[in-house]
Amino acid sequence: MAWQDLKIEGTAYKRAMLSFDRMESEPYEPDAVFKEASYDWPGDWEGRSILALVLLAQATHREPVHLAEIMRRLPSRLNEKGFFGPVYAAGTIDEQQLSGNSWFLRSMAEHYLWKKDAFSLSVVENMTEYLLLPARGYYADYPVLPEQRVFEGEAIGELQKEKVGAWRLSTDIGCAFIMLDGATQAYQILKRPELGELIDEMIAKFMTIDLSGLSFQTHATLSATRGLLRHYETTGNGALLRKAEDIFKLYIKEGMTETYANYNWFGRPEWTESCAVVDSFMVAVTLWKHTGKPELLDMAHHIYYNGMGYGQRPNGGFGCDVCTGAHGELSIAPKSEGMFEAFWCCTMRGGEGLSRSVEYCYEYEEGRIVVPFYSDSVGRFAMDGGALSISQRTAYPYDGYVSLEITESSRTESFVVELYVPGWADASAMKLKVNGEARDAVIREGFAAVTLEPVIGATVELTFPIELRVNRVEGDYSMKEAHSYRHGVLLLGVDGADPEQEHVGVSAAIEPLGYGVYRIADGSERILSPINDIIDKPMAEAIANRKQVLFRVQ
Repeated sequence: MAWQDLKIEGTAYKRAMLSFDRMESEPYEPDAVFKEASYDWPGDWEGRSILALVLLAQATHREPVHLAEIMRRLPSRLNEKGFFGPVYAAGTIDEQQLSGNSWFLRSMAEHYLWKKDAFSLSVVENMTEYLLLPARGYYADYPVLPEQRVFEGEAIGELQKEKVGAWRLSTDIGCAFIMLDGATQAYQILKRPELGELIDEMIAKFMTIDLSGLSFQTHATLSATRGLLRHYETTGNGALLRKAEDIFKLYIKEGMTETYANYNWFGRPEWTESCAVVDSFMVAVTLWKHTGKPELLDMAHHIYYNGMGYGQRPNGGFGCDVCTGAHGELSIAPKSEGMFEAFWCCTMRGGEGLSRSVEYCYEYEEGRIVVPFYSDSVGRFAMDGGALSISQRTAYPYDGYVSLEITESSRTESFVVELYVPGWADASAMKLKVNGEARDAVIREGFAAVTLEPVIGATVELTFPIELRVNRVEGDYSMKEAHSYRHGVLLLGVDGADPEQEHVGVSAAIEPLGYGVYRIADGSERILSPINDIIDKPMAEAIANRKQVLFRVQ
């Protein structure tokens, strides 16, 4: 849904505003946001920062404090060809430069789509001409043999010492394919055939790579997958949608933690990276939009409320955590104090993820309004035959309640409202009311549909019980014979628990205290609470936070 037609409140708004506040502080202010020419990720910091500000401004309807000044200074910081980093002679391709400049390219594309300004469009044109098109012919030879790669790396990727063919390669294996995200958006704007040929070359190579066998970085994988999905939207090529769905299935199976975050690399569960968690959320929603499969929307909810929910910190930034489930790790916790906030990448990417969470609150087309995510909000829907404004109030995810009320209407024809019903909810206990009167609900592909007359004051109410549930571990790399507790979509854990001593059996007596919090009724006064409450903790407590979320079966 277009941001200008939506006023959001509730959790989505709170988190987006926290992110916005962080993006307007050090080190994202004009004097700090531009990196030195020696920075190994040209365009990465600047691009992610501008992109976050551009999208958050639209999602929250708040004017950015520093964006105009950053844009004023931007031309003087670009090289003579109009992008970041060195201009290499033909025959040298730097994948970190391509990766970083992809975020810059996307920031300029989004700025152009927002403001329709000539400068942003000129940057997209120059980057296409002088950075992207010179890479034609080289993606086909991207090194994918294990002996060509370095399988060690820190939270900030590094270039390998030796070139392999034309390529300067990174320990963030596969990051060259992050450019699929930027290139496909540039193609939507420019429609240049030569760029389309390069994208075809990139996709052809990417689709042949053994992502798991080569330990591709999951952030690079998922960003590239978003490029596949965008190009599917542009071209209608169904093979791209099928490949994107296959990659996402692989990611869930071999690259996702039990808390819906990620392993930084396939097969190497060392830490999570909120950049990839944001990517996974956006991929899940986009796949759902194009396939209609309710399990993909369920997955998006789990990622948003748990993976992103814990990944965002009290200061609004995002950080890196342990890989819950792998290597016998039963807890969720920041990976280290130094990685508590990954201010060099994840904090900025969080800006797009939270902006998209606002955008995703409604989908609509003529005669049909779909509500896939719940948040207090007001949405305006301009349809043929008149416009509607709808106010939404909800208690989700803590209670299964949502209500819609028509507050403005110039429409004369009835329309359909479809309300999300979680896959884990007891559909037989669901209740639907229209204007206060009970209606039978028909659930189709994860939604309860009802026809509503466009009368001011008309209401729809949906309720479904949210209760404690128990799940076994799911990932291939997770320890077996363990389980987690959940309040609906929310993963629960015990603060400060000792994993070596802490056991909560599947038949333990547990009593609800409200708002997703439970007491383990064994006299110990232990409390199970949602893992995403980390943003409500003081910073020092959040840095030290360790919450046990997996329990061994006894």
